[in-house]
Amino acid sequence: MPLTSFDDLLREQLEEDPQVARLYEQECRSLDAAVAVSQARRQAHLTQDQLAERSGLSHNTIIRIERGRTSPSMKTLDRIARSMGKKVHLSIS
Repeated sequence: MPLTSFDDLLREQLEEDPQVARLYEQECRSLDAAVAVSQARRQAHLTQDQLAERSGLSHNTIIRIERGRTSPSMKTLDRIARSMGKKVHLSIS
C-alpha cells in the first residue's frame, strides 16, 4: 500500500467534502487574523492588556483572536488596527 502524504490527504478531503472545505477555510481565516493581530501588536510594542485597553475590547477577546479561537469581524479588526494607528487591508484572491 503506497504512503499518502498529509498534503495529498488534505487535498482529497477538501475536494470530496464541502463541509471540510468550508471548515478549513474558516480556520485559515481565523489563523490569518491571529497572526496579523499578534504581529501588529508586537510591532507596536504593546501588551495584550494595552491593546485591549486602547481598542476597548476585553483582554479575553484579544487572547481569543491571537490564539485563532475566533474569527473576528471586519469591524473588530478595524477597531484593533485603528487603536494602533494602522489600517486593515482586504484582499480577494
